[in-house]
Order: sequence, then structure tokens, then C-alpha cells
Amino acid sequence: MNENYENSLALYELKHDILYVRFKKDLIINYEIALTLVADRLRLQSFTKYKAICDVSEIRTIDSEARRYLSIYGSSLLTQVALVSTYVPLYHMSRFYIHINKPKVPTAVFMSIKEAENYLSLNPTKL
Repeated sequence: MNENYENSLALYELKHDILYVRFKKDLIINYEIALTLVADRLRLQSFTKYKAICDVSEIRTIDSEARRYLSIYGSSLLTQVALVSTYVPLYHMSRFYIHINKPKVPTAVFMSIKEAENYLSLNPTKL
């Protein structure tokens, strides 16, 4: 995978075997956008598994169909996911997503990138 990639939806960075995804400001995620996000990420990963930190702080909204899709297919080739939101309402929405949609890989939400990195480093997964 290239170490950095950016498109109109997100910035992807690979650092220390962790895939960092930062979604663009005011992104509205519906089912079609969710499909595109997952397809872009899978192309970038080139069939390699990674842990991921997804900064959702700038997302404007995500609809229920997109949440369902992401909870099932959004974690393909991911071993763990840490969601990060520095914006309190999105932090709580992320907790709701985990509780209701039950992602297929271990997923947790944090208020900072550092907390997310600590979570991923303290919770090793088998690739």
C-alpha cells in the first residue's frame, strides 16, 4: 500500500502498521458513499490486514443504511478499529453505532488519536 492517499472523501495514511483514516469535513455518508469508502480502502490495502484508526470528528452525518453496511463490510481486512471523535456529539453517536450495529471486528471509540493508538497497541490481534 502507498503510505499516503487522499481523495474527495478521506485521507489515508499508513504509519507503524496502522491505517489512519481521516474523513473530510462535512462529509455526508449514505450507502453509496459507504460503498466507495470501503472499495477505496480495500484497493489501498492490497489484501493486507491492518488495524485502523478512523477519525470521524468532521463527519456531518451518516445514515442508517450506511451504518449497517459499514458494520458488516466496512471492517473487511481490518483486525481492530478505533474510532476517534474530538466532537462530543459524534463521540456519543460512535458509541451508539458500536452498541447497535455491532461491527464484525473489535471496535472502540476514543476522544483522541493517542488514546486510540494506546488501545491498538495494548490489544494485539492475530493477523
